[in-house]
Amino acid sequence: MNIFEIVLLLAVALIVVGPERLPEVLQMVGKVLRELRLASNTVMRELTEVADEPRKTLREFDPFKPDDPVKPIDSNLMKPTNKPGDPPAQ
Repeated sequence: MNIFEIVLLLAVALIVVGPERLPEVLQMVGKVLRELRLASNTVMRELTEVADEPRKTLREFDPFKPDDPVKPIDSNLMKPTNKPGDPPAQ
């Protein structure tokens, strides 16, 4: 909303409500907007908490927790122990 739109809204409100009641109406509008903002913050916080619950549960059952990193596979495990043509080890 730019300044022109705000001035236009105030002018319309001044014409509709009148100069005597305009401060009272603007104060009431401010209170309503504040209540709406607080309510929306509450709803967003509750939705975030509900959305985070499955993530927390998955983290609890995660076999690869950050404090228990996966150990790298030993590269020697994949190398043959005998050369081609050698008799198999017994």
